[in-house]
Amino acid sequence: MRVTRRDVLGTSVAAGVSVIAGCNGVMGGPDPEVVDTESNAGLSGALGGEVDVYVLVENRGDTGDVTVEIETQDANGNTINRHEQTVEIEGDNSRRVDFSFSPANGVEQYRATAEAA
Repeated sequence: MRVTRRDVLGTSVAAGVSVIAGCNGVMGGPDPEVVDTESNAGLSGALGGEVDVYVLVENRGDTGDVTVEIETQDANGNTINRHEQTVEIEGDNSRRVDFSFSPANGVEQYRATAEAA
């Protein structure tokens, strides 16, 4: 079974996406990768309102459960909160995973990760 982890960092709707890291493990199972993120609003401008973040995960492995996590961070990259969901993604398919949350004070950016559950 092969387990991988892929990260994408985002800050707002207009922000670019950059791949941060990847890890590998054992052969087989899901091989998820975050390929895109999108947000309906800037995190620092939410002022107590909800923000929606959409994470597109591509599974290049077998069908299985994938844990997708949003980690909110301050301007220095310090973790403020984590939001996670575990979903099934069929092999060689993509799935969008939606998150809605109210960002805590000081949140400036987020990191989306996906790994086999």
